Amino acid sequence: MTNLHFLDQFSLGQLFLLTVAFMLVFIEIGFRLGRRSHPKMVKAQASQVRALMAAALGLLAFILAFSFATGQSHYEVRVQNMVEEARLARNAYYQAEFLPAPYGTQARLILHKYISDRVRADQLVRDDKVDEILELIQTSEQMQGDLWRIAAINESKPEMATNSVPGRDPFTELVGALIDIHAQRLQAALMNRIPNVIWVTLYLCAMLSMLVMGYQAGLVGRRSPIATVSLALAFSGIMMLITDLDRPMMSLFHMDNHIMVEVLQMMEEEQQSLLELPPEN
Repeated sequence: MTNLHFLDQFSLGQLFLLTVAFMLVFIEIGFRLGRRSHPKMVKAQASQVRALMAAALGLLAFILAFSFATGQSHYEVRVQNMVEEARLARNAYYQAEFLPAPYGTQARLILHKYISDRVRADQLVRDDKVDEILELIQTSEQMQGDLWRIAAINESKPEMATNSVPGRDPFTELVGALIDIHAQRLQAALMNRIPNVIWVTLYLCAMLSMLVMGYQAGLVGRRSPIATVSLALAFSGIMMLITDLDRPMMSLFHMDNHIMVEVLQMMEEEQQSLLELPPEN
C-alpha cells in the first residue's frame, strides 16, 4: 500500500525508541573517545570541537526544519484533496437530480455509498486496518466506473442531457473530476513521500552531531545526563512528528473529515425528504 521506505517496517513507537537509543549510543561513543583524548587536550582543540559541535547541531536543526516543512506540505495537499473530493461529490449528487429515471436515482445511491465509504475509510486509517482500506479503495474505483457508465449513457442520448449548452454535460464533467481527484488523493498519500536519501542524510547528520557532542563532553571530562537525554528525546520527538506527517497511515496526526461527514448527512437528508414526499397523482 505504501511507497516503500526502510523506516516503514517500524511502528512509530518502535522507531522513537530506536532513534533515542541510536542517539544515546553515539553520544556515549563520542564521550569515550573524548575521554581518551582528555590528557592530551589543549585549549585550542576544545574551542575547535565546540565550534564543530555548534555547526553540526545547527545543520541538524536545518535538515529537521526542511524535512518538517516537506512533511507538512504533503499533509496539507492531502487535506486539500479531501476537501475538493467532497465538493465534487456534493455537486455531482445535486446534478444527478436532472438525470432521467432510473439513472438519476442510481447515480445518487452510488454517490451516497461512495461518500459513506470515504468516511468509513478515515476511521479505518485511525484503526490501522490496511486490508479493509485496500478493499474500500477497490470498491470506490468500481463505483467510479459505474458513475462513468451512467455519464456515458447520458452523453450518448441528447434527450437525457442536463444542460442546454453544447459541449460535455455537467454531470459527466463532475464524474471525470471525481475520478481525477481520487487518483490525486492516492498519489498524495502513497507516492508523495520524503525520499529515502533525505532520511539517510538526516540520521547520518544526527549520528555525527551526537558523536561530536559526546566527544566535546569527553574532552572536558564532564557531562550532564539530564541534558544529554533531553536533547536526544527532543530531536527524536521532532523526527517522529516528521515521520508521522509523511506516512499515509498517520498515528499522531489525523485529517479532520468533518466536511465529508457533512456531505454524507446532506445526502441522507435529501434521501429522507424524497421518501417523505407525497406520491404523484
